[in-house]
Amino acid sequence: MSAVETEQQADARDVGADQPRDAGGPRRRFGRLAGDTGWAFGAELLTLIASLLAMYLISTRLGPADYGQFVGAQALAATLGMFSYASVGQLLLQGVVRDRRPAEEVLARCLTLLVGSTAVAMAAGFLLRPLLFPQLGLLVFTLLTLAELVGSGVVALASSHHQALDAYRLSVALRMLLLVLRAAALLLLATGQALSLEAVAWAYGTLGLLAAAAVLVHLRAHNGHRLRLAWPTRTDVRDTFSFSAALLAFSVHEDADKILLVRLADPVTAGLYAAAYRAVQVAVAPLRALQAASHRRFLEHDPTRRGEHVQRSARFTALGAGYGCLAAVAVVLVAPLLPVVLGPAYAGSVEMVRLLGVLVLLRGLGMFCFNGLMGLRAHGTRLLAVGSAAAVAALMCGVFIPLWAWRGAVAATLVAELVFVVLSWAALVRLQRRHDAGLSQ
Repeated sequence: MSAVETEQQADARDVGADQPRDAGGPRRRFGRLAGDTGWAFGAELLTLIASLLAMYLISTRLGPADYGQFVGAQALAATLGMFSYASVGQLLLQGVVRDRRPAEEVLARCLTLLVGSTAVAMAAGFLLRPLLFPQLGLLVFTLLTLAELVGSGVVALASSHHQALDAYRLSVALRMLLLVLRAAALLLLATGQALSLEAVAWAYGTLGLLAAAAVLVHLRAHNGHRLRLAWPTRTDVRDTFSFSAALLAFSVHEDADKILLVRLADPVTAGLYAAAYRAVQVAVAPLRALQAASHRRFLEHDPTRRGEHVQRSARFTALGAGYGCLAAVAVVLVAPLLPVVLGPAYAGSVEMVRLLGVLVLLRGLGMFCFNGLMGLRAHGTRLLAVGSAAAVAALMCGVFIPLWAWRGAVAATLVAELVFVVLSWAALVRLQRRHDAGLSQ
């Protein structure tokens, strides 16, 4: 095989498939990536709008107590979802794209894992409910948990399946449709003066079950797959647990500062910091969109190609770092607008936003090399990197927040993110060199 042929095949893999429609050259491949990123960014915006709509309607119509119960139940269900549908979706993508196993076989094993992990997650939720939400009714909690673990879970698995088959926009459309239906249900309940926590739970639960059934029918009709259950291998189970642990560690890495600020500082400071962090996350949204749109590309692996994952990660990191530099400067410049949008009570968030702006650049430097480790099937290494960052974030927050209040939270967040970037890149370079050395032998 000639060097020219190898490079052309590498280009085809970097856009996510070797399908004929990608044969139009680099410009067409870049256009497709840009289009997929636009769809992912649209999903990010829709998620933000849907959450703000739910916050406004439930908090203004039902009061902060009911809204707090609603958000708490959804947060718990989403966390449990990391152990069920989120990790199983990662396994499906790995099996089809990287390991090149038959899609129907992988889907059957993932469906079995989804059923089992959802049952375990539901049981854990029922055990935690009396401890965390003693005032929340069992029926309401059950419906909200079903909506997340079953409704969102099946939709997420179907989305991962379509993404694995290189139909990214269809995968995004499925998730967006469920968000739109939930938002429409909230608006109908509000305009009909029928909004209550129980009514919202019934609407979410019913929509979730209907969405799950419709998506399973769609999978059978669209791809011609026979929906069945198959016993997963030990490797499948081990990889699922690895994905779950990494997702949970990333959640701790992401939220340790905000959680500990409430406990170690005061609620007002925590609220100002949360608003500042959310504002910075708006600037991170385009990076998350690019990460989601390019996720499939990082799973593709050619065992005969040298430097594949480092080179791919470096190209995407160059884009991320360039955007991160510009966005960090923009965040600093627009920070004074936050009190204009949220009110004068949030004037204290301005300096927080300015210091947290560096986070946009650090995310651009780290997220793509972390994905690059997936192509090398380095699950343990990924867990070590994000777990170390989570431990640093929690430890530094515990030490520095009592000393420096919110500035301690900022310091902990930025240092932990830097640790994540360094460990991820060091591991990727080391493992790629080991892979390349094996080719020489």
